[in-house]
Amino acid sequence: MKKSLVLCMIVVSLLLLAGCSSGKSMTLMHIHGLGYSSDGKQILIPAHDGLVSYENGKWNHGAGEKRDYMGFNAVDTGYYSSGHPAEGSREKNPLGIVKSSDDGKTIEMLDLYGVEDFHGMAVGYKTHAIYVFNPSLNPKMSSVGLYYSLDDAKTWTKSNMGGVNGEVLAVAAHPNDPAIVALVTKEGLYLSKDSGNHFEKAPVTFQVTGISFDMAGQLMIGGQKELIIENANPSMPKLDQDDAVQYLVQSPTNDKEIVVATYKKNVFISNDKGATWTQIVNEGSTITKQND
Repeated sequence: MKKSLVLCMIVVSLLLLAGCSSGKSMTLMHIHGLGYSSDGKQILIPAHDGLVSYENGKWNHGAGEKRDYMGFNAVDTGYYSSGHPAEGSREKNPLGIVKSSDDGKTIEMLDLYGVEDFHGMAVGYKTHAIYVFNPSLNPKMSSVGLYYSLDDAKTWTKSNMGGVNGEVLAVAAHPNDPAIVALVTKEGLYLSKDSGNHFEKAPVTFQVTGISFDMAGQLMIGGQKELIIENANPSMPKLDQDDAVQYLVQSPTNDKEIVVATYKKNVFISNDKGATWTQIVNEGSTITKQND
């Protein structure tokens, strides 16, 4: 009886310790996207072994299985993504296109489940228009290129991509207009207003490495040493000379709050639209705010 009681106490202690471990520092093996929870309280990062969240200076593992999300896009009702299932999962690999409306506790398989993994993927924050750059042929996409869906991946339309030169590196979808999409290639930044059929090259003088639309539909553009945010005069976060901006996102509830993630797994947050920055991840190691 005493042994059972002691065992129970040990189990309870371990469970309590596990609960208390949330908020402590962790290591992000990869960063495959960036977003906010719909209430704007949490920064969400897909980090190879599941979603992690940052809120009030603390880090936590997200709900649900620890899937290796790729092409992650937060929207007003949750998120869309592609990627791979967690190790040991019964889910098919790759995930195709999935979405979650409950912070990752469950996901809905939309299309190409077990067939395709999209790294180049963008979803409109309010429109939920899905744009993907297809790396290979599959049963729904007969050739490599840019495709879009306006009905949660039930049907797909191929874009002509007129005017685009170079290998596609990144895709961004307008939050409110399903026909507006931006592409980054090694040749520059391109913007389309007709669902990707025709693109115009933007007059950006530096190599663009990261793009996003803010909540008002203005482009946020990042590079190695430069950052463009509409109606702001942002500074660059302090980066190594071989690092560059990979992801940018604006809070859905505070237009002055911007988060940037880099290729070397550094993450910075600004509360004044890029004038100043606070680092919250250093080369994959999260930084936990200490209590005063």
